[in-house]
Amino acid sequence: MSQKKAKSKTLRPVNYNAGNMIWYQHQMMELVSQMQVDVKSSVMPIIEDNPMAMDANPVKLVRHALQKLAEKWIARFVEESLPIAAKFTAKTTAAADRSLLASARKDSMTINMQWTPAMLEKQEAIISENVALIRSIPAQYFTEVESMVFRSMAKGGDRKTLSDEIEASFGKRFGITRRRAEFIAKDQTRKATSALSAARQQAAGIREGEWVHSGGGNQPRHSHVKAGKERKRFDLSKGCLIDGEYIMPGQLPHCGCTWKPVLPF
Repeated sequence: MSQKKAKSKTLRPVNYNAGNMIWYQHQMMELVSQMQVDVKSSVMPIIEDNPMAMDANPVKLVRHALQKLAEKWIARFVEESLPIAAKFTAKTTAAADRSLLASARKDSMTINMQWTPAMLEKQEAIISENVALIRSIPAQYFTEVESMVFRSMAKGGDRKTLSDEIEASFGKRFGITRRRAEFIAKDQTRKATSALSAARQQAAGIREGEWVHSGGGNQPRHSHVKAGKERKRFDLSKGCLIDGEYIMPGQLPHCGCTWKPVLPF
């Protein structure tokens, strides 16, 4: 590391806004919860031992019900995905800007907050990625629910046993979908904050970052820990060369690392 770099001043690390993670997770879970209630209330009466299911093949009835439900909920998620993704991106942009301004004010700096084509491009990419992720939730949910229900029905047995088994399976399926929504919210908040913060800092004339390891996680990446200990510096336009590839902090799944902006004077 050169003498000049060793003396360079840094701002406070980029911050991942926990409130935005919770907001995003809540938006997805509202839809997931409504979908789960609708599917259970439609499918369980067909499976349970009651007159509704006695005059027809329950497998055909369940298949037809799930097809209709899938069409309904995939359409609902498609409709909701763009507004949620756009608002998430706007909230993340605002949080990243507030964090940088607060850090700059503490050091008596003035930051140019003008929008640039690079920032607009980043925003559009983030919105598109999150639209696709939100829309993937019901498709995966119904694929797995169908497998779960028909696998149980193929075993045979009395309706009560079958009903209890599928009821329990619905609970497990909801838990899996909830954890996926939590991961998307956390992972995308970090990725979006990283991308938007880097673009904003470059627009303000900041070109380098100093890697900061999160210090969290049960299985931290050793290369990320090492980069943090060494306070490894990197070009914000390229990312940091770690494990043979250029990456930004927060870019990889489960990565909570961040960076300190290095002032160019």
